[in-house]
Amino acid sequence: MAHRVELPRRWRILRDPPGAAAHNMAIDEALARTRRADEGVLRIYRWRRPTLSFGRNQPALDRYDPHALDAFGVEAVRRPTGGREVLHDRELTYAVILPLRTADGVRGSYRRINAALVHALRTLGVAARAADESHPVLPPNAGACFGDPAPGEVIVGEGKVIGSAQRRIGEHLLQHGSLLLSPPTVGLAALRIAPPDPFEGQGCSLAELGVGPFGFDRVAAAVEAALAGSYGGAWERGRLREEEGEVAEHLRRQYESPGWTWRR
Repeated sequence: MAHRVELPRRWRILRDPPGAAAHNMAIDEALARTRRADEGVLRIYRWRRPTLSFGRNQPALDRYDPHALDAFGVEAVRRPTGGREVLHDRELTYAVILPLRTADGVRGSYRRINAALVHALRTLGVAARAADESHPVLPPNAGACFGDPAPGEVIVGEGKVIGSAQRRIGEHLLQHGSLLLSPPTVGLAALRIAPPDPFEGQGCSLAELGVGPFGFDRVAAAVEAALAGSYGGAWERGRLREEEGEVAEHLRRQYESPGWTWRR
């Protein structure tokens, strides 16, 4: 039987300025690879430019046009996690790094984090809930992540407002995702080679719901408070440690590589 570990009692919050695509993905993976045994990490960040991210194993090469991305000023990157493509633009992105083998388990961690995100939105007056099991689990080639919610993802009505993905990295678990604040400045259809598929969609932002307006910092504070309330323990603000920065710098070269981004 696998050894179960306690949930972290110490948590570090990183709230980062907008970063380049490769930088953001490298930091998320580096935090997972270097997590200290007694600590959890919550990172909240933004993107320097609109960015199209692909799931670790999904096809991209025959679906999106790199020249179109360049023309619209959109960066491209392949995430360390799975799932389907996401257009990151006017959003809040979060990353949670945890021990892999807690009593929650991988699925339980997913449910706990998403429940906290639901609570964060409700404190802002948004009628959010988790999608139920009637929503299908779609394959990586089924179209954009926000086209249709999977079970447990955060929705308002039937519109998806937060999309999330996980990855096991050694003895650590990385979950990160996007909370849509406003509509993106470019549409996915403008970047596609193939015609839109039945699941094409970019989700539903808070602004489109007619709530708010909410500034980034206010939403970030709600997310931080909700996760702290769910996990308990001591939470404090921090910054990237030297070791984490060194690992991220090494990983950044991979995430900057077109051979990695367009490998499928």
